[in-house]
Amino acid sequence: MKPSCWSVLLLAALLGTPAGCRREDSKSNEPREAVLDLAADLDLAVIDHEPGLVDVGTPAARPLLRRGFSQDEFEGNRTFAWSDGPDSEIDFFLAAPRNIPLRLRGEPYQFPGAPAQRVDLAVNGKPALHISEIYRGFDGGFVLQGGDLRTGINRLTLHYGWTRSPQEVTGGQKADPRRLAMAWDLFRFDTGVEETARVRAAGDQLALPFGWGITSFLRLPQGAVLSIDDLRSRDGNRGELTVILQAEGGAEREVARLGPENGASTVALGESAARPVRISLIASSGEQGGAAGGLVLRRPLISVPQRTVKQQPGSAPPTVASASMQRPWNVIVYLVDALRADHLGCYGYRKPVSPRIDAFARQATLFRHAVAQSSWTRPSVATVLTGLLPRTHGVHRRRHALAADAVTLAEMLHDRGYRTAGFVTNGNVARGFGFAQGFDTYRLLPRRRSAATDVNAEAADWLNGWNGKAPFFLYLHTVEPHAPYAPPPPFRQRFAPGVRDEGLTGMRILKRLHEGSLQPTPQLRNDLQDLYDAEIAANDAAFGDLLDSLVRRGLLEHTIVVFLSDHGEEFLDHGGWEHGRTLHAEMLDVPLIVRIPGMGNGDVVERQAQHADVVPTILEALNLPVPANVEGRSILAWIAGGAPDHDEVEEEAFSWLDEYGVRSVAVTTPAWRLIDTRAPVPASSLYDRRSDPGEQRDLAPERPVRAGYLGTYLRLAQRPRAGALRPGEGAMNAELRRQLQALGYAH
Repeated sequence: MKPSCWSVLLLAALLGTPAGCRREDSKSNEPREAVLDLAADLDLAVIDHEPGLVDVGTPAARPLLRRGFSQDEFEGNRTFAWSDGPDSEIDFFLAAPRNIPLRLRGEPYQFPGAPAQRVDLAVNGKPALHISEIYRGFDGGFVLQGGDLRTGINRLTLHYGWTRSPQEVTGGQKADPRRLAMAWDLFRFDTGVEETARVRAAGDQLALPFGWGITSFLRLPQGAVLSIDDLRSRDGNRGELTVILQAEGGAEREVARLGPENGASTVALGESAARPVRISLIASSGEQGGAAGGLVLRRPLISVPQRTVKQQPGSAPPTVASASMQRPWNVIVYLVDALRADHLGCYGYRKPVSPRIDAFARQATLFRHAVAQSSWTRPSVATVLTGLLPRTHGVHRRRHALAADAVTLAEMLHDRGYRTAGFVTNGNVARGFGFAQGFDTYRLLPRRRSAATDVNAEAADWLNGWNGKAPFFLYLHTVEPHAPYAPPPPFRQRFAPGVRDEGLTGMRILKRLHEGSLQPTPQLRNDLQDLYDAEIAANDAAFGDLLDSLVRRGLLEHTIVVFLSDHGEEFLDHGGWEHGRTLHAEMLDVPLIVRIPGMGNGDVVERQAQHADVVPTILEALNLPVPANVEGRSILAWIAGGAPDHDEVEEEAFSWLDEYGVRSVAVTTPAWRLIDTRAPVPASSLYDRRSDPGEQRDLAPERPVRAGYLGTYLRLAQRPRAGALRPGEGAMNAELRRQLQALGYAH
């Protein structure tokens, strides 16, 4: 898929480099290059407006509820959301500070003997009001003082006198640990804003109503300016445009106030590409109560002086397939289901669970930072086998099947004369879900014969019938250490000798943990993790046996071997179990180890890779063309030792989750991960992967510019895609349904 001109512009703006779509600055003869068109890329901006009625309990209110609110609920015609914790925070936008009347309506948590609730309100950290007694039917108001407010985002904090959990109040009869204080159903800000107005872009014009603002995040190249060819008022009301700039780690600063009388304007922005910045354009009427109308901006651009860039001579890409080879290399993709990277010795794990994998890594190339495209099997494997991201192949949910129009690696290689076979042990990639495309042989092993050793046996039988005249592609999908964690006795005795409860080796225990009917203990967590490790050890031994068999057959030195997993596994890292419910490190940080004959000898690549890179890397290693629609990039140069200097902004990876009632998308760079959750409770969280690899400290409140900058990547990634596929409907027979249920999937 070829990017549109404006996609190129936006990516250049994110990276801090000029793009190739050029415009001439209207105020001078100096040629300039646009890095961001604020009208054309309006969908990538954050749009704010002054609030009016905030109907708590509805999706429309969620963007304002920053922290300390539970999920949306309703009772009859009333919608509401409980506070959760000692404080609740509401962020609201103002185009200009002034006195704002505010009305609040809600109900305190009621139970026998409940005391009167008390609430202290603060505005931008400054105490504003104390409400000493709140009873049932509370409906009150006060005035937010203009002196406490500011242009842009303001914060209202509500601190509660007491909180109680239903679990505590009922003596444990209700398994609800939330700390409740108030059920809020309404906040009314009398700002005078036109609540039916909208920011609109048409052609090169941007209409910005009074009381509204747009915010863009990017890296500003040296010499960047904001230029507007014309600024005029709509509906005849006077107003002005405020331009605010904030660099990451710096303070907000107002860089311009422009009115219609200014006409065409150019504003120097004075920042460099070293740090992301936030730039906001805000339209205000100047009237105390707000006013109808707004401003119209013609051709609002962020641009830089045109530079002549000389192409530097570069080295030729590595040649990896010798012209003298008698036949092309074979390919094996060995996928270990639910294996998190940090439980392998070659990724730093201290338990000796993976000696054969570790030895393999010492003869191959290990990618320190590899990112899964989802946290459950089907969407991840769809990406591994097609090179398409989930946004394009469309496989997200349990009934989705890979579209017949998708072109798999097996099809690409089959068309080049390869013999192709797949032996899988997870029903999520069964033939009925579209994954057999391009395979001469494709077999889902029965549950009673689904160990990695059984996969080896199937592969060995297939190789016995292979005539050796054509190269082969094998896709081997092993299921351990996927739950239930039931390792073979020798590995259990070695790595989980203290586990006495046989119930821990079945799915029932995990179901009870998910339901909350069983409260976890540290010992339970450790026991389950030990069983998981024992299953890793069993798979490790089987993988070693596979490599030994390739050596005996004289095949290893003629075969590309890619070792990876589809996703990780959670053991209360973020309050849950198994996988497919979050997009955190334990889900997305997966092993990727690639052995190409003659390349890599224990090399470790610190650059970031992802599932989508597997297909183009294999194709380039085989000197085969990479289809234009493949969304990954070849990382062969890194394997060959030709990786360029580290540059994190080139290495964003995207992951999606739309299952089990959770809708999330994440963007990962070597240094950061931003997770944007839409359901069940909208939230955005930011993590520093270097100082906090376990992702326990959400930095979004402290690093709003970085969070906004990465959020722009997410919005760009979710733009409608030309060539996006429509997933099919999976076909399941009774046996497949039983196998999926045995793995904990309800269908």
